[in-house]
Amino acid sequence: MTPLPLHDALVELAYPASLTLDQDGRRLALIGVGADPEVHLLDPTLPGGAATTWPLSAEPTLVRWSVGSAELWVVTLGEHGEPTRLSLLAPDGSTIATTQLAGAIEDLVPLGPGSALLRVADVGSERDGMHLGLRVRGTDPDDPEVRRGDALPLRRLVHVAVADGAVHHAAIDLGRWSAWDVHAVGERAVVVASQDPAPAGYYRPTLLLVDGLTSERATVRELYRTDGQLARPRLAPTGDRVAVIEGQSIVSGVVHVHDLPTGAWRTVADLDDATDVGWLDEDRLWFAGWEDLGVQVGRIAVPGPGEAATVTGRWTHLASMHGDAGQPALAVAPDGATAYTVWEEPGQPPEVVSLCLDEPGTTRLTDHNATLRKEAPEVLTERATWTSPDGTEVHGLVLRPAAASGPLPLVLLLHGGPTWLWSASFAPAESNQLALPLAAAGAVVLLPNPRGSSGRGQAYATQVRGDTGGADLADVLAGADHLVERGLADPDRTAVMGLSYGGYLSAQAAVTQPRFRAAVVMSGVSDWLGFVTTSAIGGGYDAVYHPAGDLGSAAGRDALVGPSPLYRVTSSAVPTLFLHGALDRITPLAQAEQLFGELARLGVPSELVVYPREGHELIEPEHRRDAAARVASWLRDHGVLDGTED
Repeated sequence: MTPLPLHDALVELAYPASLTLDQDGRRLALIGVGADPEVHLLDPTLPGGAATTWPLSAEPTLVRWSVGSAELWVVTLGEHGEPTRLSLLAPDGSTIATTQLAGAIEDLVPLGPGSALLRVADVGSERDGMHLGLRVRGTDPDDPEVRRGDALPLRRLVHVAVADGAVHHAAIDLGRWSAWDVHAVGERAVVVASQDPAPAGYYRPTLLLVDGLTSERATVRELYRTDGQLARPRLAPTGDRVAVIEGQSIVSGVVHVHDLPTGAWRTVADLDDATDVGWLDEDRLWFAGWEDLGVQVGRIAVPGPGEAATVTGRWTHLASMHGDAGQPALAVAPDGATAYTVWEEPGQPPEVVSLCLDEPGTTRLTDHNATLRKEAPEVLTERATWTSPDGTEVHGLVLRPAAASGPLPLVLLLHGGPTWLWSASFAPAESNQLALPLAAAGAVVLLPNPRGSSGRGQAYATQVRGDTGGADLADVLAGADHLVERGLADPDRTAVMGLSYGGYLSAQAAVTQPRFRAAVVMSGVSDWLGFVTTSAIGGGYDAVYHPAGDLGSAAGRDALVGPSPLYRVTSSAVPTLFLHGALDRITPLAQAEQLFGELARLGVPSELVVYPREGHELIEPEHRRDAAARVASWLRDHGVLDGTED
């Protein structure tokens, strides 16, 4: 196999995570940047100041400052690799109290001194794609494993409080509701929930209002149901207004505001693709989100009921911001003007920065990736625009070696979702971070955002519904033609590859577009019919993207078979490499095995590589390195990259 040296360096790239700011705005805690388990703290008001580290006994997954005190909540991995241990640390980093919970702690909302609300996935719960599509493990594996349809595991809300050196916890009874997102103020919480506890239920959400969090029995009321998806519910400081984002799948969308006393709903005018939102006070919100191939930041004015909620300031930049779910997110300071985030852009690896809500610009506060920043390869990143056959304007990014001139080998790298996107960054993270290494190795790499992508509003994002692998694939192919016409790409040395939905589009291209010399399918879908009943998101995701699909009718089954690569294979298909995690529950391994088997039966060069212990994306460093080397060898062996057959 052919190694990719730059990829080896990217495997060690540090991504600061879980930014949380104390109530005085003088201590910013974060994780994910040290070789050892630890929390990093810095004073963001002193750029360049030395960071403090608090060593931990296990890897942290989440940190949050307590409300009304200088104590820090920390969630760490337990014995079986799940985030099950909760600790409260004193202002000097010593442990005040700790406890172990069953399941997996997915979120924590501080309520008051020594008090917090947890969102916990039961043992056996299916995890979503952001959690690698793995089931939540318990203390001992079941032998045999037994699942009951009338006793499915939930995502529960648990109230925790520290007293006398111990953490006391009690589950809040939501009935059959499973909680996907939550925010709370005092005794009141607002929850994105579903009555289907699998990730499929996330695609059919209801917004709940829960009162009496610490009472003997909380009251639960439905606020809003939708065919879209919901994220980031946020209660105003007084608890009588709610803001929530509505979008598609991986939510990037519009902001709704609900006045609880009057029941009035408003949608913020002239704002789309928001991914994070929060209250500055009772009448103002801040927001962050995507904007085409970059990001946006700003404020929202929320006057009294009956008046329009409007954006009062916004700025954009060709860059990427990262929160805990990979979407743009902010930690906003008490002054209501300054915020902190993880920021990256071409030539600048991810670091913590400060920014102003009102004016463009960032100030870098950390330098965890200094070596890569100083030794970044000479790769150009540029914005590209082209027109699809039906006249739709499509945008994307092009990465190419600065010292080379075209025509160069072309690799189309397709993102997942489909409601996701490529945004300007140092090393685009999806698909095992292969975009930058492949460009450094001499290819021109196209990162297209076809219809269905985030960044250009809901009208663009919803165009793929009912037409997967159709017009969106045409958008991608038109991008390849555009680069050939510009003289940048060699039409006889092209490859297509992608992960998740990008893997599906790559499989679709492999079986229908002999123009390619090679394809790589990572965690892809080949059979939408089987997906309905075997995927953890089956029955929810497919209802959104294949609305005519129905297992109970011949026409409905045909609607799922039609866009499935498995049923379109011929001997003229493109040589295809499959990379898949053995434990992936979002796109189960059978999705790769079926298409690989059919290609092999027809004599099409193909290879299936299955990585043990891995889910929807590869995380073990050696697996990531192995996969990158196999991709490089596959592209060279099939005449795309230099050094192999003609």
